[in-house]
Amino acid sequence: MMDRLRFSASLVLSGVLFLAACGQTAPVRNARLELAAEYSQSGQRAYDRGDYLTALRQYEMALQVDVAVENTLGVAIDMLNLARVNQLLGRVEVAHAYLDKLLLDDALEYGNTYLANAATQKALLMLHQGDVNGARSWLEKASAWCVAECLLESVIDNARAAIALREMDGDQAMHWANRAASASRGDSPLEYANALRHMGEAHLMRGEFSAALRLADEALVLDKSLGLPEKIRQDLLLSARAYEGLGDAEQARRFRARAARIISR
Repeated sequence: MMDRLRFSASLVLSGVLFLAACGQTAPVRNARLELAAEYSQSGQRAYDRGDYLTALRQYEMALQVDVAVENTLGVAIDMLNLARVNQLLGRVEVAHAYLDKLLLDDALEYGNTYLANAATQKALLMLHQGDVNGARSWLEKASAWCVAECLLESVIDNARAAIALREMDGDQAMHWANRAASASRGDSPLEYANALRHMGEAHLMRGEFSAALRLADEALVLDKSLGLPEKIRQDLLLSARAYEGLGDAEQARRFRARAARIISR
């Protein structure tokens, strides 16, 4: 979606006018913006198939071009993409650096949508590193920037649910996950599946193992349709824990064995 937005924006920005001898005007295509859009789209295709090194190279080339022509929208998208792919490659500090460049830039104005995206990514990175307070702080900033035409409500609520789970607060986790599910149902299968998994975790805390298993099954169907290995692995492990709670050791063993076969990419 980001790349489609970028491509549409690049087409708009590339439309300039020149005065012909006869007094008529005709559009001139900005080849550099088109090139940046092509690099970005190529990076997204590589990302979607799990080829993160290729995605990294394509996003880096897109950023080079966008910086050269000061395409602010493109620069913001490139840095968000580079943060995302570097995180998946285990280069967490590099991911932080790209987000900081966007969040702390006092020369260019990126707009609230992109600042909210960067702050949300920053929060998720910090949560992954175990910095709950830092994650909470950046989520508050993301929420403040998430105003008109912001599509991040479910992502932010899911992150809050994840924080509550870290703090062993099942009730708060259920509250935020329910909100995320309501916001993402029918619009974002990825975030809806994340919300289902968080609700399943909250049910496990309450000892409601059958409910947790039902939610894990639903999330698994969605994550398989999206082709997300790490999410599939998490769904299988959630099911294993639910089966353990139900006293079915054999099924728990089977689901753990299935999860162990999956290589996260």
